[in-house]
Amino acid sequence: MQMRRALIVLVAAAAVFAAALIQADAWQKSTPEAAPKPTPAEQKAQDNYRKACQPCHGPEGKSPLPNMTLADGEWKHGGTIEQIAKTIADGVPGTLMLPNKDKFSKEEIVELAKLVRSFDPKLKK
Repeated sequence: MQMRRALIVLVAAAAVFAAALIQADAWQKSTPEAAPKPTPAEQKAQDNYRKACQPCHGPEGKSPLPNMTLADGEWKHGGTIEQIAKTIADGVPGTLMLPNKDKFSKEEIVELAKLVRSFDPKLKK
């Protein structure tokens, strides 16, 4: 009888241990991983955005100024990387958006365009 009781306790302990392992594995898989470290080009784009764009467009493109937000999913001058890069490079005549083609290289402008486009909530998954 004692042997049977010991066996039942052992099986129960093994079941509890197995359940804990399964739960820990499920928790680990559901926990979001840390954001990947930006590449040097992405980091440069973030730095350029903070210095040149953020004063008007706000952090993460959320400007409190009318028609200056980049995070509303509306692209008045086109929302592709190429169209956004053109807007950054050439500016928008008649607005406060000045040309930046003399301030940044073509590669830096494309990286800025990618960053700016990432602010679009419709692209968040």
